Amino acid sequence: MSEQLRAGAATANITPWLGIAMRGAFRDVHRADAVHDELLVKALVLDDGARQIAFVLCDFTMMPRHMMAAVKERIAERCSIPPDHVLIASTHTHSAPATVTVGFMEEQKEYTAWATRKIADAVEIAVRRLQPARIGFASVQEPRIVFNRRYHMRNGQVHFNPGVGNPDVLRPAGTTDPEFTLCYVESSAGEPLAVLANYALHYVGTDTGAEISADYFGHFFRAIQRLLGPQAVGLLFNGASGNINNVNVTKPWPHRGHAQAKRMANVLAGHVLTEIQLAEMHDHVSLGAAVGEFTFPRKQTTAEDVAIADRVLSGDYAYTAGPFSAVTGQPIYPGWAPAYAREIKVLYTMPQILTSTIQALRVGPAGFAALPGEIFVEIGLAVKAGSPFAPQFVMSLANDYLGYVATDEQLALGAYETWPSRSAIGGPGTAQAMESTALSLLESLTD
Repeated sequence: MSEQLRAGAATANITPWLGIAMRGAFRDVHRADAVHDELLVKALVLDDGARQIAFVLCDFTMMPRHMMAAVKERIAERCSIPPDHVLIASTHTHSAPATVTVGFMEEQKEYTAWATRKIADAVEIAVRRLQPARIGFASVQEPRIVFNRRYHMRNGQVHFNPGVGNPDVLRPAGTTDPEFTLCYVESSAGEPLAVLANYALHYVGTDTGAEISADYFGHFFRAIQRLLGPQAVGLLFNGASGNINNVNVTKPWPHRGHAQAKRMANVLAGHVLTEIQLAEMHDHVSLGAAVGEFTFPRKQTTAEDVAIADRVLSGDYAYTAGPFSAVTGQPIYPGWAPAYAREIKVLYTMPQILTSTIQALRVGPAGFAALPGEIFVEIGLAVKAGSPFAPQFVMSLANDYLGYVATDEQLALGAYETWPSRSAIGGPGTAQAMESTALSLLESLTD
């Protein structure tokens, strides 16, 4: 039997300075000119007497692998928590600074170096706040606010985000994952400490691309504080939502921007308030952690692709459709062609076979799979179906960034999430390698 569970939660402010380059669809098109709400790193540390694990969630669109490794190294030095016991992920807010180099969007290295220390600070503060605690788990279905964003069109292609009311839409090109999973942590005295939630919804955005915000993830954090008190830390980890959004193409929502983001966050926070009233609480749970590497092929590019990319970048190519060999179905938008041309050249220099990391954690009956990228929903559903744990959490954008990770079937359908780039590196077989590694690691954590 494990010892009395101890838990600690904390936040740190990672809001950048005004004027910093914001992420911007492969282009440096926005500089921060306002702050709607602060960007935060949120940390939850659990201790079963034998080991400690840390859940760390950052209000970034994505994080580069080297940054996550630096954070884990600092946490190990200052908190003595091993790197494979630390799960770090991004929320995927689209209103944050550029933290990854892709296309013409360059990593803001001064900022990422500063934020690395702030992220580790949140974990260190959480460790110092460790206290006797208990934990409970819940799962509820919420299918009304998630939609597959890829659609079969009348022209025979699959398009992403075809627009509300588009008469050429035939049917979705995939499914959704409506499961909202959560764990609730309170002190032994009954004071709420943290809510760790997981839902497969890409993001719900803001009103302007130049305004810093945590998007709907920030609205969720503040809703939890309103409901449970200012000491409660709400961590909303993004699930397998690479092809999922909040857009109903058959019926427009009455609200947009922050108004819509707040409403959707309140839907999930309402579920939290209900479910924690009924959750069975445990003051003794065993913790576990496992990490494994998997190999995967990058998308194939050719010397001819590079020659076309050079012509696109030189400006003497009349780009009207996607000529690159790895582009199928929906062509690259002409305005995005230079950025993808640059990415084609980068991919061509990369090794044919690449390696990344999968992480699995266990907290009592619950399993946690941390996957490195914007994971298609079919992959998350497969991990849940094969997992020995219940509930099973699937966290995306964790520990590395491979861009979109699609199943082979979805890769063959083409469209934006499959276009060759550092934002969609993996070729056929990547999803299967990821699923099998995740399930093997989860199985290794069973008693």
